[in-house]
Amino acid sequence: MTDVPIYVALITGLTGAIGAATPQIATVFRDTSQAKRDRKERGVNARQQACVDLLGAAADLRTRVENTAMYGGEILARLAEIRSSAADVQVKAARVAFLAGEMATSAQALASAATDLATAAVQNTDMTTNVMSSPDFTAFGKAVEQFKSEAISNADK
Repeated sequence: MTDVPIYVALITGLTGAIGAATPQIATVFRDTSQAKRDRKERGVNARQQACVDLLGAAADLRTRVENTAMYGGEILARLAEIRSSAADVQVKAARVAFLAGEMATSAQALASAATDLATAAVQNTDMTTNVMSSPDFTAFGKAVEQFKSEAISNADK
């Protein structure tokens, strides 16, 4: 019977164990890398969607104010819709600020301009005649364009 040194037995055993474990270790590293890429992509998609939602809410507010100024009608209900749209802009701006901190300033500026526009709409309304004169959209338009520009430049981050 041949005496096999203990180190030969250990090396042989370890080689088999390492050979068996290598594919599993590679799989773990691959899966971890894929999970990181997926998380980053979901974050980018969530930020982009939040920006699109905010711009949509701003467009909705502008449309409601313009329609109210043009058509009048049931003015109290229309003013309530305008205030509701301004609140929606504020909530969506906060969501952008949480998801994309680098755009928080322009998102909050847009929310502030939305509030100012809703306030101007109410102030420009004659409740006795149910007529609203069109408010100045300049500051609101600038805030929308500033946010849109910033959102586009940060789209892939």
